[in-house]
Amino acid sequence: MQESIEPKPKPLKSTSEETSWRKPSIQLERESSETDDDGYESEEYRWTPHLKNDNSSTFRSDNSLSPPISPSLLGITQPRSFTLASRETEQSGTSSQSLSQVRKFTRKIGTPQTGIFTTRSSSLNRQASESSVRSGGFLPSLRSNHKGFTTPTSPLAMNVRMGTYEPLLSGNETSIQMTFPHYAFFSELGENFVSKVISLTETRRIFSSTEYPNSFTGAEAVFIIRILLPTGLPEGLYSKVARALMHIRPPLIIPLAYSEKSQRRNTLYNSSSEVYDLVEETIQQGIPQGIYTPLTPCYTNTCLPGQGGCYSYSCPNRDIDMSDTSDKSEKSGGLKRRDSAASSKASSYDATLSRAWSATVAKEVLQSTPSAEIGRQEAIHEIIYTEEDYVRDLKLLDELYAQPLRIAPCIAEDYREEFCDNVFNNYLELLDLHTKLYQDLRDHQSLCQSQDNSGFVDRVGDIFLRHLPGFMALYSRYGPHVVLAEYAIKKETQDNILFQNFIQNTERKEECRKLPFRHFIILPVTRLQRYPLLVGAILKKTPEDHPDKKDLLECSNMLKAIANKMDSETANTKMTLRIYQINDHIRYKTGEPHDLQLTKKGRKLLYEGILTRRSHMVVESTELRVFLFDHMLLMTRERKGNDGEDEYQISKRPIPMELLHVQEATEGFSIGLRSMASTYPNATSPGLNLGTSFGSHFPILIHHLGRLGGDHLMYAESAEARMKWKHKIVEAKIAMEKANSDREVFTIRSLRDASFIGSTGIGSGANHGKVTCSVPFLGATGFQMIAVGTVSGIWMGMEGDTNDMQQVLSLQDVCQIAVLEEEHILMVLADKTLIAYSLGALDPKSPHKTNEKPNQKVAQHISYFNAGVCNNRTLVIAMKKRGTDSHFKAFEPTCGDLRNPSNAKYLTTKTGFFSKAPSWFKIYKEFYIGTDSFAVHFLKARVVVVCSRGFEIIDLEKLNLNRNLPDLNNPAFEFVQIRGEDVRPLAMFRCKDHYLLCYNEFAFRVDNHGSFIEENYSCLTWEGDPQAVAFCYPYVVGFDSRFVEVRDVITGELVQTLAGEHMRCLQFSSDALTPIIHGCMVHPFKPDYQYIFQLQAKFAPTL
Repeated sequence: MQESIEPKPKPLKSTSEETSWRKPSIQLERESSETDDDGYESEEYRWTPHLKNDNSSTFRSDNSLSPPISPSLLGITQPRSFTLASRETEQSGTSSQSLSQVRKFTRKIGTPQTGIFTTRSSSLNRQASESSVRSGGFLPSLRSNHKGFTTPTSPLAMNVRMGTYEPLLSGNETSIQMTFPHYAFFSELGENFVSKVISLTETRRIFSSTEYPNSFTGAEAVFIIRILLPTGLPEGLYSKVARALMHIRPPLIIPLAYSEKSQRRNTLYNSSSEVYDLVEETIQQGIPQGIYTPLTPCYTNTCLPGQGGCYSYSCPNRDIDMSDTSDKSEKSGGLKRRDSAASSKASSYDATLSRAWSATVAKEVLQSTPSAEIGRQEAIHEIIYTEEDYVRDLKLLDELYAQPLRIAPCIAEDYREEFCDNVFNNYLELLDLHTKLYQDLRDHQSLCQSQDNSGFVDRVGDIFLRHLPGFMALYSRYGPHVVLAEYAIKKETQDNILFQNFIQNTERKEECRKLPFRHFIILPVTRLQRYPLLVGAILKKTPEDHPDKKDLLECSNMLKAIANKMDSETANTKMTLRIYQINDHIRYKTGEPHDLQLTKKGRKLLYEGILTRRSHMVVESTELRVFLFDHMLLMTRERKGNDGEDEYQISKRPIPMELLHVQEATEGFSIGLRSMASTYPNATSPGLNLGTSFGSHFPILIHHLGRLGGDHLMYAESAEARMKWKHKIVEAKIAMEKANSDREVFTIRSLRDASFIGSTGIGSGANHGKVTCSVPFLGATGFQMIAVGTVSGIWMGMEGDTNDMQQVLSLQDVCQIAVLEEEHILMVLADKTLIAYSLGALDPKSPHKTNEKPNQKVAQHISYFNAGVCNNRTLVIAMKKRGTDSHFKAFEPTCGDLRNPSNAKYLTTKTGFFSKAPSWFKIYKEFYIGTDSFAVHFLKARVVVVCSRGFEIIDLEKLNLNRNLPDLNNPAFEFVQIRGEDVRPLAMFRCKDHYLLCYNEFAFRVDNHGSFIEENYSCLTWEGDPQAVAFCYPYVVGFDSRFVEVRDVITGELVQTLAGEHMRCLQFSSDALTPIIHGCMVHPFKPDYQYIFQLQAKFAPTL
């Protein structure tokens, strides 16, 4: 304990009191007035505190002061350790004491204590002091080891710490050192606040304490501030001080995620339901230093609260009248916050100053200037100062939004750059362009003003002409993209509360002038639209003989062209925006997600509308919102979501454009005709005439090709709507083919157009029955011929000559035909009998044609056969089924070339009853496999039997070394074994260093050892259900009954589809350098006829 020292009284000196004050530098900004939770209405402030010196002052007093005055006169609540020398002064009446005499008291305090120190300058103050003493006695100090000193004010009572006298200029002088309390210091207030919060959290827990140990409610924060500050302050001030700790930079308080209201409004509420936390980083780095000015006293030592304030413009004791705030602000200059370089207040934003040109020149100049020239100068002046405004706002966009967002944590880091590029686009290029334009305009204006006292600007057209060429590229990129930028901002604002807070906080800044974020985003678009008006105003007031007239006309035309191009491209961008909106509102069926790829770059929405689908019983109908994109057709049910916006529930599987087929619209695409089928007068549709209406609706039949597709009978509201849908689909398929022209690897070449009437045909020609097979060959005259087999015989003729087909054989159930080129033999499998014919005797173009048709039966009860070359041997392998086994015979021809006269003996018939014609073939090998088989193919040195077990590899030279592919015991082929009988092998082909194994559902590759290959893809899945496959490296062709699909065996992707009815493969031969692929389908425009075609490769096939 320190001793209690009682100071001795000193005589009063005649010298006046010296008092020195130092004023701290304070900078703040004022926000809009609002009423807080306590009902206290006042103005919010944000602080950028700067303290240029310490907030302390020292009273110096001579030793010759009057006798000591009792502390009670000064309103000091006296501790028990105080010892007063005398009470005479108090009893003698203190009203006559001057303020200097009151302050020049001399007394020592033994034990340092804190007390309430106020001035008793009036009865009103005295009553306030006594009431404050009675209410609380001592007020808690923030830190007892700090000295406090303030101007005597009643609510903000001072903490006084008095020490021993210190000699000053003379030995008989003593000094009393008193300092302000630190209520207004953020560092002191913050430290005590943190300490109180930690003490509070140690004694109680709330729901968020587990996750945030130092969390507290808004009511607790206001209560702690109430404890730390003096009593007698306005109730709303405690909430405002707590909010100040939230708004300092870096903040000391932040709202938790549970407090959505506080996050949304970015403020602190005196509520027990709003929860906040301390910012650990701020505490570790040190609480920012600054001053909360409403808690500071007035620096005028005679200014007390309740007296109306003093001459100081920042006096806290002044009663502010909101009605004359503007007047006072004009007189005092007001409080202004420091602005950034780009957001500094220029005269162009000052509403009190006129921006007209006439306000910048002398009155005499205006009087002597013609009105037309005044109007011209006003228009030139307007385009210059609005260009300055435009550049400034672009800089604000950069400084307040673009740059902060690129580093702001409110957007995920992996998405931030993409989002910012999408929103801000090429604004920096626009800023650079217009900065240079404005500088040139401003420099020219300054030059004109320096040369002419009147300040006339002679011309601006030439300046714009130097910069306008750069407008086209920049605005064509920025302008159309604005709608997408706005949508991205809207979506991010809805989904991201942190981004929403960032935008709201930035919009509140004074630099933004209460303008929303959208203003700065669309500003380049609105500016470009305004340029023609600004230039037109100058042009209108420019005389015809003026040198600037020609340049201004050219500028006007260029600006209109730029604006028109931007508008036209904006239409495409709005289509993209619509696609984004559809994508965001698509809803999938449970368990049926689809990769729609709607956001892929370059995606187009070609058409959308309503089509009606009826139930089978025509009891009810459902309206579908149908979207036609450039890559697919999407059918959805439209409904309202929870947020009131439209949602699109997927109704049917999306139809890829390659698999989309519309009756009486797209039939001609497969044969290279790109026009509507309805333009062909003979076009009719079996089973349903879609050219007629059903009641008030008009049907349109949409086919989704493939195993997962189906037929959808839809109804349009009118014939015009139906025709428009068809045209749009045709246009979409044409556009897709043009865009993917490099993927058109095969074209259809007509072999027989309308020679064969179908089995149900009613055409004028004879019914030849179903076409089952075909084979090309070189005729006797050197022309390419074709032989076609049907269920009723064989026809021959020149390729492509529809009127030149002749029946050469009348046979029933012709299934297969093949030609042995070297021997000139036609092999025919008819009614399960394999017969060999001399091809020359059947050729209708042969000059030596006779009525005889030399032939020889090779085998009977044959299910199928194939002819080819294996180990340099020409072989014909035929399969005969015996029970569940498949028995094979390989025949080798021995007759030689039947066109050679030396082999004429093979063409003669038998000469006697017992004579026998020489055999044309000999049996080369016989073998069997113990299961069902479907086909046989030739490899270079082996043959492949396609059977139910897969693919049997047969070495005809070593029949005991047969091998089966794939090895179903290998786990890699488990997907084949799982499907069991649902899959059926079709064919096996050699693909350079590996083999392609084709099934009716998929295809995959194996190496020479039979191991599974997963390079690029593991399994190629067919879209359709192919019944036959053909191969032309690097493409494999699958024949479904509704279409032909072509796939790349290297990548596995679908590259081409050719739609048609009753598609089937007639012939596949790979013996030649270019494989031969023949097919047949219903004629696209003559449904009664069968259309025979050849798939002709548009590439150079490789082996």
